[in-house]
Amino acid sequence: MTPSGPRARPRPSSRSSRATSRLAGAFLIVLAAAGCASLPPAREPIPSEVKASLDLLDQRWRAFADLRTLAELTIRRGDRVQRFAGVLLLRAPASLRFEALSPFGTPVLIVAADPKTLTLWEVADDRAYFAPATGEANRRWLGVALGGQELVALLAGRVVPLSDPLRAERLSPDAAGPSLNLVGADGSQRIWFDPANGQARQVEWSGGKTPLRATFLSAKPDAPPGGVRLAAPDGSLDVRITYKNPRMNTGFDPALLTLTVPEGVRIQDFR
Repeated sequence: MTPSGPRARPRPSSRSSRATSRLAGAFLIVLAAAGCASLPPAREPIPSEVKASLDLLDQRWRAFADLRTLAELTIRRGDRVQRFAGVLLLRAPASLRFEALSPFGTPVLIVAADPKTLTLWEVADDRAYFAPATGEANRRWLGVALGGQELVALLAGRVVPLSDPLRAERLSPDAAGPSLNLVGADGSQRIWFDPANGQARQVEWSGGKTPLRATFLSAKPDAPPGGVRLAAPDGSLDVRITYKNPRMNTGFDPALLTLTVPEGVRIQDFR
């Protein structure tokens, strides 16, 4: 006859308990490591002399309002070379229009951008494209994946410093002069400039998805820029833009930047 008292539960073996403890401990270590990996790097205080230089660069950019100029544009991507000549209009903070002309003075390509939309109209092929005004859209037509404000600043001979850098330092002068090195979560930006007036000489992005160096054609501090060269460090891209008779801060009508694609043109809208 079976006893009627409560049955004793079997105790887990000490070996099983130790294995469970080790598994739980390993799981906690993985969680802790994952938590540590997700934490962003600590932001270092910006030295006062570096902050003063950043303020100088920012003041120079904010003093820019607009630019209109004749421009010659050469884009080399690998073995492919494209050459355009036409009229370039820039307006702060992120608007531009480039109208490439044929030798007879008729437009063959028009690119227009505002803070929201980039429009590319291939007049000769009767096609147009609408896209969000992003770095990827600028990469499609110019080869450089820069946002609208960064691109307009470069074409205007200015630099938009990396916002909220994790670390910022001033480096010793080299052949190009003194420079600032700004380190962010997705890469770094180095800016060579004249510390007396904030005029940028060149700027380099590295460590991110789109390494690039921009070199400005020399110009007087209070004069319009002469142009800019944009190059990838691996030689896969070389963009040269030179200006003829540039005029800056003339207050031209913003309506000149507007591009209306006529009916009948084949349109692809990627917005």
